[in-house]
Amino acid sequence: MASPHIIPAVYLSLIIERTMNIKKYLFTILFITISILLMNCSTPKENKTLIESKIPPGHAKIVGVITEIEPVSDRTKLSDPCSKVPCIALVKVSSAVYGAAFPSFSKDEEVRIQFLFTLEITTKELFPNMEESYPGLKVDQEFTALVAHIENIDQTAPKFQIHGYETN
Repeated sequence: MASPHIIPAVYLSLIIERTMNIKKYLFTILFITISILLMNCSTPKENKTLIESKIPPGHAKIVGVITEIEPVSDRTKLSDPCSKVPCIALVKVSSAVYGAAFPSFSKDEEVRIQFLFTLEITTKELFPNMEESYPGLKVDQEFTALVAHIENIDQTAPKFQIHGYETN
């Protein structure tokens, strides 16, 4: 006949062992859940600045590289700076963050964009009343800018416009 003290001790050790296994199991589940949540909440550092700023509807903030600058095509509007210096370029878009109602770009897509303050250095001769200044852009130069999507009736005009930019 078994001793009355042995059965409860074995039973007690089984309960302790199961409790330890349940604690390990719950700790593992908690650790995995927190890890997954932290990984999903983090963003790459370079895109974080683009995401943090608010993008207005019909706009996108892009990082792009000038691949080609179109020569001046219409020299008839003497008061227009774009009749004196180039304003249209092909831009290879390397990254973009979109506002509402903006068509998305494909990765490394080349897009024809009009620079309203030209691709040249902003001077008092071109813009007598302008206080801001831009250094100008050349082929293979990278920049960051807010791009506006414009619906034009004229199919030859670019559908995208940039007012200002920052060189990288």
